[in-house]
Amino acid sequence: MAASCPCCNPSASPAGTFLNLIRTQYEGIRADVPRLVEVGQSIGDALLDGGTLFIGRVAPFLPSEMGGRAGGMMNLRGKPENAQDVGLFAVPDPRRWDAAGDETLKQLVEGKARLFVVGRPEDLPAKAAKRVSGFTGGTDPTIGCYAYGNYAPLASTRQFEQFVRAWITFGEAVAACTRGEKMPVLYMSVWLEGAIARNAAFSFTDYNNIGEPRDCKPLVPTPVFHHERYVPPLAAGYPAGEFLRTAGLFIDTLGRQLDTLAEAGRWIAEALQAGKRVHVTAVGHSYPRILELPTEEEGHGRGPGRRPVVSYDKSVYPLEWGPSMSNLLHALPDDLGEGDVMLHLGYAPVVKERVDTILGRGIRLIHTSPYGRCKDTPEHPNFLWFDLPWRPGDADVDIPGYGARMMPASSTSHAIAYNAILCEAAERMNWR
Repeated sequence: MAASCPCCNPSASPAGTFLNLIRTQYEGIRADVPRLVEVGQSIGDALLDGGTLFIGRVAPFLPSEMGGRAGGMMNLRGKPENAQDVGLFAVPDPRRWDAAGDETLKQLVEGKARLFVVGRPEDLPAKAAKRVSGFTGGTDPTIGCYAYGNYAPLASTRQFEQFVRAWITFGEAVAACTRGEKMPVLYMSVWLEGAIARNAAFSFTDYNNIGEPRDCKPLVPTPVFHHERYVPPLAAGYPAGEFLRTAGLFIDTLGRQLDTLAEAGRWIAEALQAGKRVHVTAVGHSYPRILELPTEEEGHGRGPGRRPVVSYDKSVYPLEWGPSMSNLLHALPDDLGEGDVMLHLGYAPVVKERVDTILGRGIRLIHTSPYGRCKDTPEHPNFLWFDLPWRPGDADVDIPGYGARMMPASSTSHAIAYNAILCEAAERMNWR
């Protein structure tokens, strides 16, 4: 069980109590903004001095979350052995991580690049911690609710802290660069109109029409800065304030839907108690990697009949996860059926025909999308919708004078919503 488990009080709403924990962590991050601004300034200064950023692969979720997406510094190629370069990385849960045997960490520590960590000094061995130029703080792995085997807490606030602290640090680094009269190259999400042409204009990317545009790769690494593009300087603390405003909106929006979150948890518990399956998808760049599940992934194709499958030991973690798929039917396992539950934290507009197909198989569908519930989505006893309003295209913070936004927020919203629903299921399943 977690060191502190307030959600285990059956007289309180499990989801509501978890949201209160998130609010506490939120206020802690707000108090730490001066530290995050300082870390971001240090990274920005290194980039202005000619360095290139890279995202270290110590915690495998972070390179995809920050280094492989629009609104972040996409496709940069900094190297640990280059003294002018900058490495940002997160670490796995230190209670389950063999830091001494981690070859990726060893390579970073023995390299010459300046290192920054999404986390705390105590999360690293002493030798590695001495090599780090800055820590974001936060990310205590013991704060949360309920327990399931080695996952204690089962519903953790750590994911929320990792996302928010990492993105604020990044945003403050971009702001520092603008104050140095340089604008980092930021991709625009290909979910937005005109993005493909815009991105190709500066990234030398060869987009084709034989597959998903997002699957096309750049021909050369993206430069750190635009050659000649002036953007009015962003004030220190502006990215932090804007991103925290959005995170607060997520917390408040979910807090107004406690009955719906409780219903979602009840559906999950009922399915598990009946020996049925619960399949979860959070569309984005970090899930399920950030959960640190003992996962073996197969079947990544997106076409019909090539459904994603993620298999792992169900005695280790209670719910089954699939990789990121925005199309509901591509995220749907072929063998999910009558009485099973599909929880899909979506990315794309809701398509009625896809919802109808899932409901027609007797599956209970719990769903959300940043585009809102489309007007023709059916009212059905096996369809449960909740609102989670992050901005379509994902990147959240506007940069006045620049065409793309920065700092995607979808993973932050998913970290709150998924764990709140998990708390409701855990209370009914007595996972202590």
